[in-house]
Amino acid sequence: MYAAVRCPRCGRIILTKVIHKTRSCPHCGYRARIGELRFLGRAETPEQAVALIRMLKEREMRGEGRRTD
Repeated sequence: MYAAVRCPRCGRIILTKVIHKTRSCPHCGYRARIGELRFLGRAETPEQAVALIRMLKEREMRGEGRRTD
């Protein structure tokens, strides 16, 4: 299973496999513990994961996806 999460350092949306314990952000290099991150969405297949990331980024561009707290 895949999950979309937000990098705690740079705020970009990244994709990870939920079985991993950590994930390095491809944008800023920060290594985060997956269990400490809030999942923005989940997907079963790589194709679904790509569609999920695309949808989340489109929502963010429209100003719907970013929390300010």
